[in-house]
Amino acid sequence: MSIRKQFISILILFLCTCEWPFNTTPTDKDEIFTLTLTHDIERLVDSAYVQLSWTGITVEEFEKYTIERRMEGDTAWTVRATLKTPLFTSYNDIVFDDENYRYRISIVDIQGNMKWAEDETIIPKTTSLFIPEDYDAIQNAFVSPVIDDGDSIIVAPGVYKGTLSIMGKQVLVQSIGGYEVTVIMASENKRCVNINNGILVGFRLEGGTGGEGANTPGGGVYASGNAVLRNNFIVGNVAPGEGGGVFVTGNARLYNNIIFSNIGDPVGGIMISYATGEIINNTIVGDSTGGVAVVNSSVKFLNNIISEHDLFDLLIHESASQSIVAYCRFKEASLTDTLGNISANPLFIDSNNEDFQLHPDSPCVDAGHPGDEFTDRDGSRNDMGVFGGPYGE
Repeated sequence: MSIRKQFISILILFLCTCEWPFNTTPTDKDEIFTLTLTHDIERLVDSAYVQLSWTGITVEEFEKYTIERRMEGDTAWTVRATLKTPLFTSYNDIVFDDENYRYRISIVDIQGNMKWAEDETIIPKTTSLFIPEDYDAIQNAFVSPVIDDGDSIIVAPGVYKGTLSIMGKQVLVQSIGGYEVTVIMASENKRCVNINNGILVGFRLEGGTGGEGANTPGGGVYASGNAVLRNNFIVGNVAPGEGGGVFVTGNARLYNNIIFSNIGDPVGGIMISYATGEIINNTIVGDSTGGVAVVNSSVKFLNNIISEHDLFDLLIHESASQSIVAYCRFKEASLTDTLGNISANPLFIDSNNEDFQLHPDSPCVDAGHPGDEFTDRDGSRNDMGVFGGPYGE
């Protein structure tokens, strides 16, 4: 047999015994192309994988697989991967958010013809993150995509350095052990907290300087929008401008906080400006110069104790005449006041050592607003100051 005939015989034998990667005939138009999604996500903290698998079909003149996804409710698809090898029948896609996803995969030939397959998957919702178990820093947890409106960040005792910005999300940030053991220590030339939404509960906020600028307000906290601060101890902060402890604007609200030994010019405690919120059952003590000033506002200011300030305890500017100030202790209160305001010594147990509990004989005991919504946790009438009312601890 000639060499040429031998080569032809070998080639024919090869063609009959080997499998080719593609079918040389057009793909059956009725051939089923399906996509299946699986994952083992029980609680998404940082990132996880969704596994895609699809049926292997042959396409004449294969060019690529294109994998796309979109979140539930979206209309636009995002390309996640392009695979140039026809042998692939699976792909792992990484997800960072606890949203439900819809995926589609297309198999494309060089003429641009496509065959599609789609499927969707449900990702379990993460409603809480824990510090430091899930994230070392509170801020990193807050900006995580898995934290959405209505979610919580639960913080273990410790000292957390840097500025916390609770901006744009309605999130609860709460310490487990309270302000005695959980501290946010501001970084250099910064506040402890900027907050325009959400709720901050149970922290000692210390060392804030408000930032740069001769008249910058809010040494420890700048509270705006719909912010809520509750059961915090705001101490040892300095503002270049007003509000060494806290600057309040918008509909921000303060409940059962201690504001102590802060410095501002000329308001050391709380500066309230262009505000419409509530300031209820707080204790504001020993801040330099003035304690609390209210301008251009119509706030509800109830059941607060303001004491031990060099200049004024409480200053209500004429531009804030629509504000309600009742059942509070401050030295400017008139002896003939008819709204429950008093000027008598509040009789703290030991304010020099940060003990602001009231002596049993204090005139502030059972002297807060008599309304049922302000009742102390033991069912008695509201005590003025931080330990009174439904949030008193």
